[in-house]
Formats: sequence, structure tokens, C-alpha cells
Amino acid sequence: MRRAASQVGLLAVLGVLLFFVGIGVAVYFLVIRSSDAFRNLEKLDAISYAESAKSFQGGTYLVEGTLEELLDSSSASGRLVSLAVSSSRGVILIPVLVPQNLGSFNLQKGQGLKIKVKGIVQGLLQAETIIK
Repeated sequence: MRRAASQVGLLAVLGVLLFFVGIGVAVYFLVIRSSDAFRNLEKLDAISYAESAKSFQGGTYLVEGTLEELLDSSSASGRLVSLAVSSSRGVILIPVLVPQNLGSFNLQKGQGLKIKVKGIVQGLLQAETIIK
């Protein structure tokens, strides 16, 4: 009879452990994963963008890449930067306009960035949100 009692105790301990693991997984998916501001955005297809930038006009996308260089700067329109984005064809440089209202970011060459962009005139991408 002792064996049966020890097996029931072991099953109870395993059940409690599984319960807490389940709670941990639920918290991860509900809190941590849902905090990603870009989770519902379509990732920009760098190859398609390089072939036809105008077709991206009006859409909102996620661009992930490394800041390659500052192309231009204007107090009126903001900063035009190029992002090196990895693709199946290698690295593709994507121009992104960072408007003045996002000017608080200290952008430096080599930084990895996640940027929510919107296609504006002639397919130019304008940053709406940036995460370093």
C-alpha cells in the first residue's frame, strides 16, 4: 500500500508543475508577445520593393535592417537614410525618410532597426515608428 501512496504523491507534484508551466506559457504569449507593436504588420519584401517601389505606395509595412548611411538631411522634411535589408538575393539598400517628429532618435551607422513605414509619393517609405 505504501507504493500506491507514493505514486499518487508523485502524480500530484507533476500535476502542479505542469500547471505552473502552463501559467508561464500563457503569461509569455499574453504579455510579452502582445507588446510587440509590429506584430500585425506585413514585412516589406525588399526584392519586390527594389523592382517596383511605386507599388508599395499607400501601404504600411515592417522594415528590419541595419542603418547603412545618412543620405540627406533637411529641417523641413527630416532625414533620408538607407537601410541594408537582407533578402534571398543578398543585401538590398532601402531608402527611408525619417520625419522631424521622430528626430529624437540618435541614428548611427550600423544600428539594427525595426521601422514601421508607410509608402508615400513615388514609393518612398516614410518612418512612422522606430525601435532600435
